[in-house]
Amino acid sequence: MSPTPHKPVLAAQAALLSILLVGCSQPPAPTTASPEATGSGQGSVQLTNCGEEKTYDTPVERIVATSNSSNVGTLLDVGAVDQIAAMSLNENNDEVFQQLYGVDVSAIPRLQSPIPLESIVAKNPDLLIGSYSGLFAGSSGVTPEVANANGIPTYVISDSCRQDPTDPGSKLGVMGPWDAVRTDLANYGELTGHQQQAEERIADLNARLDALDAAPRPEAAPKVLLFDSGTDDLYTSGGNGAPQGIIEKAGGQNIFADQDTTWFHASWESVAQAQPDVIVIMDYRSGNADEVTTKLDTLRNQEGLKNLPVIEQNRIIVLPLALFTSGSPNIAAAESLRQQFDQMGLTPDSGITGAFGGYGA
Repeated sequence: MSPTPHKPVLAAQAALLSILLVGCSQPPAPTTASPEATGSGQGSVQLTNCGEEKTYDTPVERIVATSNSSNVGTLLDVGAVDQIAAMSLNENNDEVFQQLYGVDVSAIPRLQSPIPLESIVAKNPDLLIGSYSGLFAGSSGVTPEVANANGIPTYVISDSCRQDPTDPGSKLGVMGPWDAVRTDLANYGELTGHQQQAEERIADLNARLDALDAAPRPEAAPKVLLFDSGTDDLYTSGGNGAPQGIIEKAGGQNIFADQDTTWFHASWESVAQAQPDVIVIMDYRSGNADEVTTKLDTLRNQEGLKNLPVIEQNRIIVLPLALFTSGSPNIAAAESLRQQFDQMGLTPDSGITGAFGGYGA
């Protein structure tokens, strides 16, 4: 939470890049929680992205999609598979998107992290998508300001907008998780020329969310820990991230819902104090056969956790991380979680089934 051959970067281009990289950073505009789009989707379109008014030439034809595998799913959901020039999606997740959207993404070139500016420029993109928790955090030298200075239009994934756009270290998240998905669906429809399909996908998303809302609820919602990674501490998600919306719609309660941020590091002691009823492990599908086993061992050997009922009764669910970063696949994650909660007796039987409902520890 990755179809055109690489162009070589000429020496003159490389020299120009080194010049443009100096002193090109500018503070972004103030953030708003209600991006809106105007325009026909042909010629140009004006969007509000993280509070900044931007005009894009449309339809975009060469998208470089980074930072967030679920957001690649949003592009696929609006029918833009042929407009992705490169993406940072692990190949082991291709089958996830084949199952969800019926498209083969295996021919799309992949970008390997860390992603330098040169590898992006080589794709000759007309749109670069990233997040402030990923590429645009700037660890590889790429920010929206740097990309724009090199003639590359940028779009920031909506769930990663900074609460204080003037502070690079600001907490992230200025809108609800499902509003972020709807915003990106609508904006990608405008940017790619697939407005009607985007409207249809938003309607489908809303109908499925309504079905989850109508499902019977237990007297007390099961407390849920999302375990992304970590040993000395753990990487998890707070009240502003996509997992918050997923867990809520599935009928659960995120034990870190009170944290005013998206993804963050937490202590194992705080997990033990919260006493989760169920743990959801993120499977990166990294190609490491021991990834999930290692995470299970980490949980089962933690002092303060190993004797809790959630561990002793193996109330552990494993799902692909590609469903849990912000994007269209989030609805499949919520449905899959609800099915698992029902099967564990944590929620009343709802009749809801998920695309990955049987994928457990």
